[in-house]
Amino acid sequence: LLRQGRFAEAAQVFRDDLTRNPRNPRSLFGLAKALAASGQANDARRVQLQFEQAWKHADIRLTPQAL
Repeated sequence: LLRQGRFAEAAQVFRDDLTRNPRNPRSLFGLAKALAASGQANDARRVQLQFEQAWKHADIRLTPQAL
């Protein structure tokens, strides 16, 4: 959905996953990207900070293509 430019739908999918799997780094990452792309910069920054905290010990870099 992100790659198709369907940002609102993508954001909802990521939110739904976060309801089931709180602090899931991949869903936080995707939600931040979807929010940023849809012009919700403040919310995107807040979620991005949550992602960075959840991903801080990872040894790989996450990209939108990895979602």
